[in-house]
Amino acid sequence: MKMGPAAAIPPFAWVTSAGGLVIALSGLVDAVTSTGDGFASAWTWGWIAVTVLAAAVPIALGDRLVREIGIVGAGLFFAVTSLQMALSTSAVASINNLVLYPMVACYLGWFYRRAVARFVTAAAFVASGTAVVVNTHDRVFITWVNLVLASTFCLEAAGYLRARLDREITTDPLTGVLNRSGLDERIDIELGRAARAGMPLTVGIIDLDGFKQVNDEHGHAAGDRLLVSFASALSDLSRSYDTVARIGGDEFLVMMPGTSAQGEDFFERLRGATGTGWSYGLAEAVPDDSARTIRARADGELYAQKVLRRRLQDPRPLDPHVDPTSPS
Repeated sequence: MKMGPAAAIPPFAWVTSAGGLVIALSGLVDAVTSTGDGFASAWTWGWIAVTVLAAAVPIALGDRLVREIGIVGAGLFFAVTSLQMALSTSAVASINNLVLYPMVACYLGWFYRRAVARFVTAAAFVASGTAVVVNTHDRVFITWVNLVLASTFCLEAAGYLRARLDREITTDPLTGVLNRSGLDERIDIELGRAARAGMPLTVGIIDLDGFKQVNDEHGHAAGDRLLVSFASALSDLSRSYDTVARIGGDEFLVMMPGTSAQGEDFFERLRGATGTGWSYGLAEAVPDDSARTIRARADGELYAQKVLRRRLQDPRPLDPHVDPTSPS
């Protein structure tokens, strides 16, 4: 089925555009309802024009929209509103500049790393708080404090929910290790880091031998217990900066920065720590490697090892009654 143009626009672009539009509409309402010369203020209408343009840019760029634009937009919004608060002669106008802060804080908490979102929001609090002190209006300070608290809640709640969602998306619910979601992107990042540092990087793929037989003869609950136990042993032996993922029914991947494919100490220790049979294949990063190519080489090595073991008639089938974390 052919997708419409709207389907091609990512959520980040839609939400960024919607945020700019809300700010523009808020400015328009403020301009229309203001008394005195506020309606004719070139500053107000200029700001409205800028925000309308800013709301159109994300839609126009679509998936080409870079995350930095959102940070720049939020920073500009905080800077302009703080300046308006410092110069405003109306207490109501000052408060109107504050009420959208929780919305922007929620946006930052959802789409950006915690440290970045907190830094930008804290800078907004400092700037607006300075404006409140410089241009004192009755009861504005209390409103500022309340909106700072509301903005902090929105920031932290959005950040927590996004982090929890990311964990659920990228974590295998059975074993607790990573799943395939985002794995290739993570491998590509580590490949780039290893290339820049001139350090080795090795990817290993592990396949449990005879796993189908365990499921067929002893049930899926026994197979699940084996997967959980093996994943636990694999994670326990891995370093904090290694990556462990379940990439298939009984297949696992481990990515080891700073490790050469010739150094198989990890797999020797894993063999000694598990009482189950498994095969593995290793691939060390080479120039111009990608996640797809390095995984393909590791998978080829795994297949070759399984063929060799079958020829040697040493399949070491899995025993569902053996704890994989206990040495055989």
